[in-house]
Amino acid sequence: MNRRVKRINYKRRYINKIIFSKFRERYLNKYYPESKKAESLYKKDLEKLSAKFSNLFFFQYSLFSEYWFHKNIYNLIILISEINKFEEQVQQASLNGALFYLPNHQAHIDSLVVAWVANLLRVPQPLFCAWNTLAKRRSAYLMPMVNACLLDREIMDNRFHCSDPFRNTRKYRVGYTVLLNEYLNRMFSIGIDTIIYPEAGRSYSGAIGEAKIKSIFKGARKVQDELGHNKIISVIPLSISYSLVPEAEQLIRSYYNNTIIPPSSLFHNLTDGDNLYGSYRPDYKTKTDFPFIKTFVEKRIPIFCVIGEPISLLDNKEITLYNCFEIVKRNLKILPHYYIAKLLLSDPAGMAKRWKNSGINGLIEPARSLRDALYNVNIDKAFFDDDGLSDIISIGIEFLKYGGYISPDGEIRNDKVLEYYSNKISI
Repeated sequence: MNRRVKRINYKRRYINKIIFSKFRERYLNKYYPESKKAESLYKKDLEKLSAKFSNLFFFQYSLFSEYWFHKNIYNLIILISEINKFEEQVQQASLNGALFYLPNHQAHIDSLVVAWVANLLRVPQPLFCAWNTLAKRRSAYLMPMVNACLLDREIMDNRFHCSDPFRNTRKYRVGYTVLLNEYLNRMFSIGIDTIIYPEAGRSYSGAIGEAKIKSIFKGARKVQDELGHNKIISVIPLSISYSLVPEAEQLIRSYYNNTIIPPSSLFHNLTDGDNLYGSYRPDYKTKTDFPFIKTFVEKRIPIFCVIGEPISLLDNKEITLYNCFEIVKRNLKILPHYYIAKLLLSDPAGMAKRWKNSGINGLIEPARSLRDALYNVNIDKAFFDDDGLSDIISIGIEFLKYGGYISPDGEIRNDKVLEYYSNKISI
């Protein structure tokens, strides 16, 4: 294991006392004066919110896992950046204060991906904000290992109903949010690197949503103002693109049924995804050596991670959450099956006829037209070369055929899955 660039000095009980003292002064005494019940409940909430910062690392989970995906995930990740010498910049930002990771949320193994990135860059294992619904069954022991800050979904998510009438009130929910902000603010102030997903949840439709953590971002700004030059909070925009999302089909069914899938059910039912990863042996017949194409050939089923330049909240006082998340969306890699799914859905009958009559050559012209229409998307240079575009079509078609989403003749068999993947691209 790599030696980290800094150590985390984290005394859980001592820190919790400080946090609750501030919370009592700021909210509890004002809205729940002399209420022993409220004090007891909020203390229990803080106990669940506060990470244990176990010495165990994410990799130990993968070592003991029976699933192919967890054993091989680290071999699939491709880490790149839009800037030069990004390793040194991220390390220095962590040394200067705290890293505030803002990744898009693709799958329930994103935390493992970010942990791998942190290990590679030799920065500390970060605090990981997660719904408490994940801390069940076999993940019950995993959550403490991954330094999880467990958020109560029944309190924070209006789509859920809290069973306790005392806690199922607007006043209690506001207090819980204040307590969470106090906890996160304290973490930033003592230099704890932290992961928060701006979308605040998974995308059921495949589309990348808008950032929703405005109060948390505002709190981080306030902490930076208080810290001055003593510590610097640096936002790390992190764009994650998967070649295969294990839970995609469950999410799609939930989206069209207008229901909510508990995160724990997705997290524990990855067997099909694992089997698909383990059994997929693509035969890419590529013509080019573009870096983008080579990653698919060499990594087989890649996970792209693109790190943006660290953004100092001290030096960029006017930058907004919207600005930071736009960097994330801009750096998402457009993968071949996203692209081909969008192409096939644009004219299902016509594309199937072109594919049946002429194969890849029959799709080149409409693929060029789609590429030229993607003016809001930062696509790879391989898309602008005919041989590169042929490779992208070949890879995308092979993936969709293997999953059974299209027939060997290019006819769509599962339009909902294609729609999920095509929604990754916005025009």
